[in-house]
Amino acid sequence: MKKFDSKNITTEIKLIAVISAISLLVMVLRVFNVEWYRTLLEELALFSDFKVFNFRIWQFFTYSFLHSGVVHLLLNMFMLYLFSQLFFTFFNEKQFLKAYFLGGIAAGVFYFLVSNLVGFQSFVIGASGAVMAVLFTVVGYRPNMRVQLIIFGNIAIYYVALAFLCFDLLQLFFDNAGGHLAHIGGSIFGFCYGKWLGGFSLKTVKKAKSKTHLRTIHKVNQTKNKIAENDIQKKIDSILDKISKSGYNSLTQDEKEFLFKQK
Repeated sequence: MKKFDSKNITTEIKLIAVISAISLLVMVLRVFNVEWYRTLLEELALFSDFKVFNFRIWQFFTYSFLHSGVVHLLLNMFMLYLFSQLFFTFFNEKQFLKAYFLGGIAAGVFYFLVSNLVGFQSFVIGASGAVMAVLFTVVGYRPNMRVQLIIFGNIAIYYVALAFLCFDLLQLFFDNAGGHLAHIGGSIFGFCYGKWLGGFSLKTVKKAKSKTHLRTIHKVNQTKNKIAENDIQKKIDSILDKISKSGYNSLTQDEKEFLFKQK
């Protein structure tokens, strides 16, 4: 019998196991003691109401370990596993954990800021913002990567990303607007992170602009030089034509000097 070794378990499976264990324990607590559950929820869920939030900044991290129910948990973990397989096509485990945890925090911050701007008071739980960050990191890095879908066949991954994004934007006007705000926040972070991993930065933008500017100047100079050359050639042709008709002595002093300079 082969001995069990935790080192053989992949990073995404370990993460899914930890999130699932914490979420299920909290769900069980809700069944046996509602008051304890509410107290724990107030401490760990992310509230947009500043009075309830009360500067408990750890909520930007802990909210993603809680789920509203088993179906919510299973759906998020299933999506996390699928997106992680795409993620590891290009990136390593350290980058995966960064995309997930930083994406979850960014999703929470986005939800919190937008909710306070529009006066929306609620709370958010769930890993979906972080899960979207994992997907959109791949989209930002390789938007034209092809994925095989049962219904639509082989399509570019950015179509999948757009479908998710459009769905979240539409759902802002219906139930669970807070959760969809978190999705959008995680998506924005993931896309930017993917671009950054691909080498995109303000420095590269400045370099690109500089190169474009130099190319433009070069083209302008080339055009000016070409016009000048054409004018000179026309003048030479005119003088040569005059010589062929009337001889060299018919040239003016200026024409003679010009012709001499072209030698």
